Amino acid sequence: MCCTTEAKMKSTGTLIFLGLLGICLGIGGGAHGSETEVEADVLGSESVQVLFVGFPLKLSCNMTYNESIYTKVKWFKDNEELESNDHIKLFVVNSSLVIMKPGKEDAGDYRCETLIEVSEDKPHVKSFKVIYFEIRKMDKSTNIDKGEDLVLECPVEGSPYPTIQWKKDDVPIYDAINGTRLTPKPNEKNVPNATLIISKAEWIDRGNFTCTITTLSNTFERFTYVRVKDVYAALWPFLGIVIEVLLLGIIIFIFEKRRAKAEFEESDTDQGNDQKNTADHNKDSVRQRK
Repeated sequence: MCCTTEAKMKSTGTLIFLGLLGICLGIGGGAHGSETEVEADVLGSESVQVLFVGFPLKLSCNMTYNESIYTKVKWFKDNEELESNDHIKLFVVNSSLVIMKPGKEDAGDYRCETLIEVSEDKPHVKSFKVIYFEIRKMDKSTNIDKGEDLVLECPVEGSPYPTIQWKKDDVPIYDAINGTRLTPKPNEKNVPNATLIISKAEWIDRGNFTCTITTLSNTFERFTYVRVKDVYAALWPFLGIVIEVLLLGIIIFIFEKRRAKAEFEESDTDQGNDQKNTADHNKDSVRQRK
């Protein structure tokens, strides 16, 4: 009984292996076995390409074909058929599309389709999502005077627009700050919610602000630490300097006045002594004459 079961398992494993081998080699009349049929590297999934402005962008359908057969594909961007021109080049080799100097406007949904119908009267199709995405750093700290409007901008742009969410000290912004003081707006690149305005900054607004950026399945974060200052904060050092100068002037004035008084008294004492010595000298002279 045990041997029979083991034999069945070995037989089943052999059949599975041969079946997989047959699929790989094209045995059994599958759609990918004939030399005269086109094979496309497609699994119905969508690939994502990031566009960098000014750097070449290449998309390839990776079609394999017999050299004796001219295999051609159509390229589409946002459902509009593309043609080779000075900006976009279409190549038969690898059924590829190349943009040598792409711009932000080249972001979008691309797809290639074979002109030869392979199976079920449908062409092979491969799709690409080309996105443009650029993110920069925020300032490490942001200073704002108490009572002024605080404006924070998440330095990001992209096509399609990424999703922006704000936090303060790791707490969602609407839980951390009264919503009546919050106004989200697009930034200079028209990314929704990328600019956050907090009206009339208060001491409690001090803290670490985070903008969380989500584009497709990728997430990024940027931070800035907000310091709320007293509106007269810059005045206090100036007043301190003025007070120090005044005190120094008063001290110098008192010192000079005391010194002048001491010198005056000393000069009067010296003058009195001189007069006394002169009088005594005159008396001695008179006595000698007698």
